[in-house]
Amino acid sequence: MVTNPLLFTDIHCHIIPCIDDGAKNIAESILMANKAVLEGTKALIATPHQLGSNSRVTADAIKNGVALLRDQLNSQDIELTILPGADVRIDPELPKLLKQGKVLTLADRDKHVLLELPHDTYYPIDQLLKSLRKQGLVGILSHPERNRGIIKNPDVMWDVIEAGGLLQITAASLTGVFGSSCQEIAELAVDEGLIHFIASDAHDTKHRPFGMQEAFNTICDMAGEKLADLVCCENPARVFEGDDVKGGLVVKTARRSTQKRAKKTNKQNKGFRFGWFGR
Repeated sequence: MVTNPLLFTDIHCHIIPCIDDGAKNIAESILMANKAVLEGTKALIATPHQLGSNSRVTADAIKNGVALLRDQLNSQDIELTILPGADVRIDPELPKLLKQGKVLTLADRDKHVLLELPHDTYYPIDQLLKSLRKQGLVGILSHPERNRGIIKNPDVMWDVIEAGGLLQITAASLTGVFGSSCQEIAELAVDEGLIHFIASDAHDTKHRPFGMQEAFNTICDMAGEKLADLVCCENPARVFEGDDVKGGLVVKTARRSTQKRAKKTNKQNKGFRFGWFGR
């Protein structure tokens, strides 16, 4: 096992209590915070779901939840820095809602937006990414390896990157928690350089825990400690500070068909080619 000499920054975590399907109460939030620190996380962005079925979750509610949690952590001397953000379901009104401040960017820095697709469908987000760029924002697609459309056609991860987007893989996907199909896509992303961040997407300490250290060790074994540091430490820390993250491939490779290397090679549903954006 490789011992991480640095400290992790987690850009996707559902640690705020009583706001979405994450921590159910403040006690569980404290347990999550302690667990994160024990695994080597120094800072995280609290990212409750926004939009979609979580349209009731407001930017103010997230900020207030973070403030409450910070007070609890300080009172218990838990050394974990937390900033507000959101795990945002893609929506036609998203660019406008971001301008209005109704949807949060990661770390509230007005730089990066964490984008979530429906789990069972992929549709192109090129036009959305372009719209965000016009606003000075960069879209980060969360857990592409868990999207059924991408599992069927992993080539679309190239499309996201070529359109200027960044990709965040879930730590537990790399270690097989979400099953072999998700693990294969996660490993493929590491192997071909289609990855910019590892994040926990933790919801609790039992069923959806952090797993950052284990994912770090897995990447070290697969591709070396340099890449592990980049996607687990350096790039997430840049997002936390509102700094630029280099896009494109994280390792030198020529584009080739990822589809052929996946277990499932079904063709992408033609209907996915027409998303909400750019109609």
